[in-house]
This record gives sequence, C-alpha cells and structure tokens, in this order.
Amino acid sequence: MKFRERVVNSLLRGLFRLLFKVDTSPLKTVMREGPAIIVSNHTSNFEGPLLYVFMQKRPLVALAKKELWQKPLTRFAMNLWGSIAVDRENMSRQTLQECFEALDNKTILAIAPEGTRSKDGSLQSGKAGVAFIAHKKDAPLIPIATLGFENFPKNIKRLKRTPIRIVVGKPFEIIQKGGRLAAQTREDLIDEIMMRLAVLMPPSQWGHYAGRKPEFVLTREI
Repeated sequence: MKFRERVVNSLLRGLFRLLFKVDTSPLKTVMREGPAIIVSNHTSNFEGPLLYVFMQKRPLVALAKKELWQKPLTRFAMNLWGSIAVDRENMSRQTLQECFEALDNKTILAIAPEGTRSKDGSLQSGKAGVAFIAHKKDAPLIPIATLGFENFPKNIKRLKRTPIRIVVGKPFEIIQKGGRLAAQTREDLIDEIMMRLAVLMPPSQWGHYAGRKPEFVLTREI
C-alpha cells in the first residue's frame, strides 16, 4: 500500500469514529484469503469507504458509479483505491473484465447490487450483474449489511454520532457450476442473492423484497 493511501485511510478511520458509533469487529470474520464477492446494501456514500478502510490489509476492490470520476476529490479517492468504474444502467465489457481480473488476483470484489442509494434504508431490486460475475468466476459471495446510515442527516444536525451496525452473513455459492445461465435463472438468482442480504436486516427494511419467504434453492452456504 502506498504511503498516501495509508494516510488517507487513517484519516478516514478517524473521521468515521468521530461521526459514527460503529463496531467494525464483524468484518474480522470475512474470509482472509482467496477471491470473493461482497454484496452490500446501499443507503449512503459512506458504506464503500467504511468497508474499504476497515478491512485493510485484506485486498479489496469496489465497483463505483462512473460519475465519481467527474469530480476531483472523488476521482482522487477512486483512483487511489483502484475502484472499478461502472455504468449503473449498462455494465460494459471492460467493467466485467476488470471484475474478472480482480477475482483472478484473489481480491475481494465489493458490489452494491441495487446500483443506487436507498433514501429510507429499504432494499431496492438488485441488478443481475453480480449473479453473472459470481457464476462466471465460480466465486463465493459474502452478504454484508450496514444499518443506520439513513439516520446520519438528522443526527449530524444535532451534533450526535450515528450508531451503525455491521452484520456479516455466512459465505454462500451458486449451485449451478459452468454452462450458461438462462435469463430467467439470472433474475431468480439475483432475487435469491438479495434475500441472502435481506435476512441480515430488519423485515421493515426489506423494501422490494418485503413479504417474500427466504427460500434458497439456487445458492447454498459454504
């Protein structure tokens, strides 16, 4: 890790501890070696940086919306962390190739399958790209839910630290090995992946997946 990255990460860890009450110890349970895909919920711009700086020295690369490269400060951070730019409406071949290379290098690839932030903390529908990548590379998936960021705006106005809870689920894998995923299978698979994330959250935050029964037939814990 470069010196300037160590400095930035250290400053961010201090900022997170100043603004939030967060126990990051659950992140220590994340597998320490080999490739994997983290799937996380997305309610704030803080989730990605929090996971990144507190999981070091475990290699981690995150998908980030391409718009973050348009502003100098966020472009600096994205380049510093080696993030992968993604068009949220259409994942390009280049983006997929960079994801594949990260996994080939035994790096953790972090993806927020919703693609855009949820304003109220409830889950939105997931996009099928993560299912395609996980199946293509036969990579294990790790669901991680971060809860509480939606309360940050009101708490910061009162100069209060916001409690954040991190919940790490058990790693799981796609049962079907090799071959091609049919379009309907991909859609069913992303719903199942999102349900693996939903069960880590209060039912009141299941959002798009509210009322669904957690049945897992396309994936299994490992």
